[in-house]
Amino acid sequence: MERPAGAPRKDIDSTLTRLLQADGRARVHDLADKLGVSRDVVARRMKALRTEDGWRIVAALDPSFAGHRVFVHAAVEIDGPTTPTAQAIADMDETVLVSLVSGSKPVIFESRHPDYEGVHETLDRVRSLPGVRQVSTSTYSKIIKGFFMAEETSYIEPDQIDVALIRLLQDDGRRSFRSLASEVHLSPTAVQSRVEKLIEAGVIRISAIRPGRLSKHGIAVGVGISAAGPSAPIAEQLANLPNIDFAAVSKGVFDLIITLAGPDTDQILQALDTLRSLPNIGRIETWTHFNVVKEDYARAIGATPAGERLIS
Repeated sequence: MERPAGAPRKDIDSTLTRLLQADGRARVHDLADKLGVSRDVVARRMKALRTEDGWRIVAALDPSFAGHRVFVHAAVEIDGPTTPTAQAIADMDETVLVSLVSGSKPVIFESRHPDYEGVHETLDRVRSLPGVRQVSTSTYSKIIKGFFMAEETSYIEPDQIDVALIRLLQDDGRRSFRSLASEVHLSPTAVQSRVEKLIEAGVIRISAIRPGRLSKHGIAVGVGISAAGPSAPIAEQLANLPNIDFAAVSKGVFDLIITLAGPDTDQILQALDTLRSLPNIGRIETWTHFNVVKEDYARAIGATPAGERLIS
């Protein structure tokens, strides 16, 4: 079956990417059935999104298994050129996202830490960079929605073969079981069992990473929300709203922080209007992602509960 009449390509791409964000290893046949198009169309659109628009499908280690307990969102006010500062922040191992954005604070970053001592050390290093005037921070207290956060986790102790598989899937989350098997010298069936166990336990999640910059296929916009009352009613609504790639309850500058994504400004504006209609919304601040300097959720440094360093 080919693309239904009247279905714009950007809508197919938008739906396809959301399906791959939910399950990065979804079969082409299943994707085609859900989209109502042929497998050839799905294969072509997947190739175009990866080669032309920078999409990646990767495995990410759940932060708890990486030994990370504190997640920080920060916005940096800078005098002078922004790119050198953004690159210096990107060079810090603990940062997982660094982006050049619109607004008075043109660099935002996210970092992950085992404790608050690490947070303060990172913020001091950022404040000492040339041109940095101010760093505004919020700490995530609860992740409401995030494609690389498992809904549930269970304790398992990955062995060396699991570690090798995780590293391979961090480079290509859709790598075949046969190809993975050739690298770890096991049968494809044994590899499939291990990968499924890692996913089911919440150790890894395989998902598509959307390029966080303006592109012909999509726009990514960060939103900081200050509540005018209890934030719980807002948080309850966010998980099910369309166009939200990430949402978290936070403490600091904002009460909630989200990322909106869509194929065009019309969808983003509609999503913002929906947000403004929610109960207890006080103030909304937005920033558009122009260029992501670093997006490295898959390779956050940390250790397993048993002390085994997974990612280097």
